[in-house]
Amino acid sequence: MKKWLKITLTISIIVLVVSGALVVFVIIPVVGKNTMLHPAHELMTYYPNELEMTYSNVTIPTSDGLDLKGWYIDPQDLNDPNSNITLIVLHGATHSKSWMLEHYGEGFYNQGYRMLFFDSRNRGESPDTELGLTWGLDEVKDIRAAVDYVKNQPEVNDSQVVIFAESQGAATLLFYAAEYNDVAAIIADSSWAFGDLMIKRAYPMRSGFSWAIFGQITIAMMEKHYGFTFADISPANVCVNITIPTYIIHGKDDLDIDPEDSLTIYTALINSISRTLWRVNGRGHVEAYLESDYFTRFNQFLIDYI
Repeated sequence: MKKWLKITLTISIIVLVVSGALVVFVIIPVVGKNTMLHPAHELMTYYPNELEMTYSNVTIPTSDGLDLKGWYIDPQDLNDPNSNITLIVLHGATHSKSWMLEHYGEGFYNQGYRMLFFDSRNRGESPDTELGLTWGLDEVKDIRAAVDYVKNQPEVNDSQVVIFAESQGAATLLFYAAEYNDVAAIIADSSWAFGDLMIKRAYPMRSGFSWAIFGQITIAMMEKHYGFTFADISPANVCVNITIPTYIIHGKDDLDIDPEDSLTIYTALINSISRTLWRVNGRGHVEAYLESDYFTRFNQFLIDYI
């Protein structure tokens, strides 16, 4: 083989190896990181007027200067005893208030509650942040703002404010309750227990890339960006601080979050004045609401404990 051909072949091989290394160790992890930090905002495709609800578009200011967007919904019947309950509803990492309203709105509305559906930071109609999705840590500020908002409404009974959330919202809710314990009850549907175990499941689904090849590099980038580790995002570690009534719900066929996490969380709620666990056969991630008795069970929990 001629010398110039050998040199050309060697250079070509080096370029291919370097390019492959850049793709594997830099480009794909960066793409995965950005996908995880800033998932696309879900469009508003479902509104309260779909269910003939009386509502107001509201802006909810957070302590760090964000203006979250929400729907504040009047009770169906002001003579219903449940109209004295104000239910705050929070979505998961890839959902919005629109998705929550479409899937939960009618069920809750028919129970008679006053309601606030809102978008947390980086979701729906609420603004993005430079830090991006923080898996519940910064989002606690959003629940704080929502609770302050409803408690400042003259028609709201402060002692009967309840929060419901699913998936990442449920994890956020557990963090919130562990810090504040200032609402009548919480209902957490499909939360994870330990953040480092959750992210190993979530990364391939959210980024589209393999955990074994790209995941650990991506997560290291994210943790450097955040300034905390995914092990820090573990609701099970703080549930001991929750004292208010807590209802834990989880589908036994959940492929996104380990269904056993619900039992771990329930077991950790040793100081809650009442704790309830419902593990739902045949339901996947945030699918328990498809059960015919989901909303009546929910309401019975509130009747029993607030």
